[in-house]
Amino acid sequence: MTSLFILIGCIILLIIGVTVVKVHPIPALLIAGLVLGLATGNSVQMVTESLLSGFGNTLKWIGLVILFGTLLGEILAETGGADVIAESIIKLFGINRLPLGMAVIGFLVGIPVFMDVAYLTLLPTMVALSKRSGQSILVLGLSLAMSLTVAHALIPPTPGPLAVAALLEINIGEMIPFNVMVAFVAVIGGLIWIKLNSVKLNRQSAVAIEKDHEILDKKELVGYKRILPFASLIVPLILMSIGNIFHVKNPFIDFIKNPVWALMIGVCFALPLIGKVKFSTHLNSYFQSAGAKCAIVILITGTGGAFGQVIKDTQIVNSLFSEVDMGSLSILGVIIPFLLSFLFTTVTGSITVSLITTASIAAPLVTGGVLNPELTAAAIGAGSLGIIHVNSSFFWLFKEVHDVSVTRLLRSFSVLSGIVAISGGLLVLLLFWFSN
Repeated sequence: MTSLFILIGCIILLIIGVTVVKVHPIPALLIAGLVLGLATGNSVQMVTESLLSGFGNTLKWIGLVILFGTLLGEILAETGGADVIAESIIKLFGINRLPLGMAVIGFLVGIPVFMDVAYLTLLPTMVALSKRSGQSILVLGLSLAMSLTVAHALIPPTPGPLAVAALLEINIGEMIPFNVMVAFVAVIGGLIWIKLNSVKLNRQSAVAIEKDHEILDKKELVGYKRILPFASLIVPLILMSIGNIFHVKNPFIDFIKNPVWALMIGVCFALPLIGKVKFSTHLNSYFQSAGAKCAIVILITGTGGAFGQVIKDTQIVNSLFSEVDMGSLSILGVIIPFLLSFLFTTVTGSITVSLITTASIAAPLVTGGVLNPELTAAAIGAGSLGIIHVNSSFFWLFKEVHDVSVTRLLRSFSVLSGIVAISGGLLVLLLFWFSN
């Protein structure tokens, strides 16, 4: 029981360090892991080996996946591929269903493109649509921001879900169907809330600020190139899921379902968008930009894995449940990870840190066979949507680009993010009941 209090204390230390003291997550995670290991009676050498082992094992393949996912996002954002996806969805849904259209756009574009970049990339399109349709820019902005957040929290190859898969030792292909279902219901729950509050949101209409966020002119994509942005997003997801369709030992299937090669194939579909003129120069530029953007994310993911390894090696979690009836405990694999992840996002303001920290805590129970891996991962992803408020960088980006007051944003964006998280969590609970 003393070890449990030490673990709780280290988690509190981690939260205070990141939120109050404003320590960067990387040293905060390392210090929390070091304190946990030493306080439970391990030597400095043993704790150091645990930290290094966890860091290396987490990044031995996930680092490349994050890099290729970021590279794909760079290519789509800079070549106009993201714009093609946006325009196509708008034509499909029409002006009268723009909130739904913006949600679909955000979900697709948010898979490979970082939230901030995706939002700013789509901002001019959203402003033009608001002016043409007369719909509130706040309604459209919330629809887009909500779905970008859901994709960021639940759908690979965004870093958080990849880290969860690595920490829980889950096959990504087996995790994707559950996470997609949860993401779909979470977005639907958010859209219903927006619809019910549309009159109030229209009265609180935000400002459409364009001058500071102009995007460079891009060549219009024509012909087969208009299909490539969709293919570059959808093909990797299909390939990573294909192992669940064909349960056979085949070298080719083993190759294409591997996340690293699946993402690389997705990047290959996007390469023709760059054009033949100075192809190598542009591609190298995108690699440099993607590397710079994802480097810190990769390091945070690795240190999250290091912290998780210390928890595993100290055997705290396993010892707590060694004599507990596993069947009666299984429901906690849905509720507890959801609540922990929800709390971490609300307190720290970082979805990625929330996903990694919660997965680190739940990992010993999952790898030990106590909890259902896929449902636990889905619960963590749903909970990580949390309540987005003043400690989130995206919250302030939204405020700046639309000149919305903090109070107004807390009553809209923060409430919406909580509704979205709870909607996804309820589906996970239903999936648990059906599976049992």
